[in-house]
Amino acid sequence: MVAHGTQDLPDRVTVEAEPVLVEAACRLDPPRLRRVLGHLRLVADPDGEHDCTHQRHARRGLWLAPTFEGMVAVDGLLEPEAGQTLLAALEPLVRPADANDSRSGSQRNADALTELARHALEGGRLPQTGGVRPQLTVTVDLDSLLGRHHAVGGEVGGWGPLDPEACQRLACDSSVTRVLVTRHPTDHHDHADGPGGPGSLATRLRAAVALLPPVLGGAPAQPLEVGRASRVVQAAQRTALAVRDGGCVFPGCTRPLAWCEAHHLRHWLHGGPTDLANLALLCRAHHRAVHEGGWRLQRHPDGQLTAVPPHRRHRAAA
Repeated sequence: MVAHGTQDLPDRVTVEAEPVLVEAACRLDPPRLRRVLGHLRLVADPDGEHDCTHQRHARRGLWLAPTFEGMVAVDGLLEPEAGQTLLAALEPLVRPADANDSRSGSQRNADALTELARHALEGGRLPQTGGVRPQLTVTVDLDSLLGRHHAVGGEVGGWGPLDPEACQRLACDSSVTRVLVTRHPTDHHDHADGPGGPGSLATRLRAAVALLPPVLGGAPAQPLEVGRASRVVQAAQRTALAVRDGGCVFPGCTRPLAWCEAHHLRHWLHGGPTDLANLALLCRAHHRAVHEGGWRLQRHPDGQLTAVPPHRRHRAAA
């Protein structure tokens, strides 16, 4: 520790300080010795320590990545003040629950960090993202929610799968939103029977709602189509967009849901309704590219979107 702590100091300073540091190393534990070396660097070479502070600032970072198993790998470096702030916040949460707590120290740290994030989300004081407060969205199929056999579980925030038992546990104390999904991008019955005919998609969706349990089907329906009545995307619509789009839908973009905002394909000022068919999720960069950059999104009958750049639009107009 002494060799590492003095390697950047001028040679004369290291020679003068060596007897004191060796004597200190015989008496002090590593954390206290580290503090002595820090004070030495500040006093003996303040300009060099100032440069080191800037280098440490540039090295800071937090890296999060999903693993093949669906877990999230965490790695990072925090500056001294930021690191101590995190440790102070974790300290009351990282203690053993009781004498029978068999968790290792690293497991308690992981649980404490999760609990800290959960408290922040439940407190409702975090900045909004995409017009709504940050929240964990879990998409669960009905069979998994009801505990039926051969259930496939759910998906948590786009990071990976979640087993059916965990989905049921989360549903105990969560707001549950009903989302009806069709796996067919086009529905020929709508054309054959008309929008309200016996074989239309809307009719079959209403029949599907009747099959849901009372906890999901008996509650008042939340609006997914509000037409011209409102310009602002409703909370239920935002949930439906999260399930349908999953993130930015601009071709080639993979930015996640938390970076996205709801966009009217046909602007509300130009007569575009606030309906799911006229809405899409865009990250802030591509939302700006559409509004300020002149790009235009087109939705095809199969639901796919294409982006038309500004120069093609101008050429077509000419």
